[in-house]
Amino acid sequence: MSGSGAQTDGTAARARRVCIVRQRDVYEPQIQRVAEALVRAGFDVEVLCMRGKGQPRTSVVNGVRITGLPASLGRSSKLRYVFDYGLFFSLAAGTLAARHLRRRYAAVQIYTMPDFLVFAGAVPKLLGSRVIAYMNEPTPELFETLYETKKFDRALKRIEQAVLRFADHSITVTEQLKQRYVERGADPESISVVLNAADSASDTAGWTPPADRETGEFVVMAHGAIEDRYGHDTIVHAARRLRDELPDLRVVFTGRGSNEEGLRQLIEESGTGDIVRFEGFVSRERLNDLLHTADVGIVAQKASPYSHLVHTYKMVDYWIFGLPVIASRLHATADVYDESVIEYYEPGDPVDLARAIKHLHDDPARRAELAANGRRAEQHSGWVVQQERFLAVYDALLGGGRRTNGAVGATSAPGSSP
Repeated sequence: MSGSGAQTDGTAARARRVCIVRQRDVYEPQIQRVAEALVRAGFDVEVLCMRGKGQPRTSVVNGVRITGLPASLGRSSKLRYVFDYGLFFSLAAGTLAARHLRRRYAAVQIYTMPDFLVFAGAVPKLLGSRVIAYMNEPTPELFETLYETKKFDRALKRIEQAVLRFADHSITVTEQLKQRYVERGADPESISVVLNAADSASDTAGWTPPADRETGEFVVMAHGAIEDRYGHDTIVHAARRLRDELPDLRVVFTGRGSNEEGLRQLIEESGTGDIVRFEGFVSRERLNDLLHTADVGIVAQKASPYSHLVHTYKMVDYWIFGLPVIASRLHATADVYDESVIEYYEPGDPVDLARAIKHLHDDPARRAELAANGRRAEQHSGWVVQQERFLAVYDALLGGGRRTNGAVGATSAPGSSP
């Protein structure tokens, strides 16, 4: 898509407002890339999120107005967790209603989790705005994975389906997840799939690669949320097994999450502190430096009712930086990318992961093959492609074609192939 895209009626398009709601305390890349795509398409875009510590109440980034609401998401107890969800819902609903009454929103796009947050758009919807539910994760399966119980399964599925009916259209992140929603009663025509994909232009804007230097190390890297389900322990145990066989092996973790202390403790207890490094949350510039100098990227999600339905865009980050990818064999990923693109291992199995790491360590030709095919996969299904699927939802809901290179683009119906 052209970066200078506009609606058929340019003046009307610039006047159309979109509000994106996400219960996170950072303006994360996932939100940034869709918000900026809407700005380039001629919309006036604002984002409502939680205000992180030390962050201003409002800011503007690349034409997107960001408002931090005075809420947090504590993990000290289940009661606190529920309270924080409820508080943010109330603040978001009140803010959306007040701002819509002052100046109408054309669309409100609300991210889950929690699923019920989508109902915060009720007042704008009643007054003519379109509501888009961005369904990132299957809450019933995630709850079962986190708490090893299906106690609230029926209630969570009812909320999920109520949200899908309430929304004018929904977006989700894999065909497998869309099919699961449909199996539970959703209308397939009301759901579009937009794969998770990093925006290489945005992620590398203003970044200068560090000078190459030979360290004699073979660096494997895993970045993102530090949660048990993402398999950092599998990587640590695999590294411990390879310590003597691959003395040049180094593992780097970055990110933040509820399992940070557990990961630090595991590194210490396993005696791998000399070969495994956890840097915590890092800036985008530092992350780019690490990706640029790494040799392999790992996506180590464990098998669960949740993980077989979703995939992260970590592997796209690796492909952008020319890295071969090792990943656990999960349905949502393996159904899209075969062994010519990813070196697979059995989920949660440190022995098989150690085998995969050693294979790539010993076989530069295999690394080159995976890196080249990964780049092609990123070009085929990366953000340049996915943003067209995303913007097609707005075209169909709001009834306007976008101008691309001077010609009005065709409008795709939600749910149809772009």
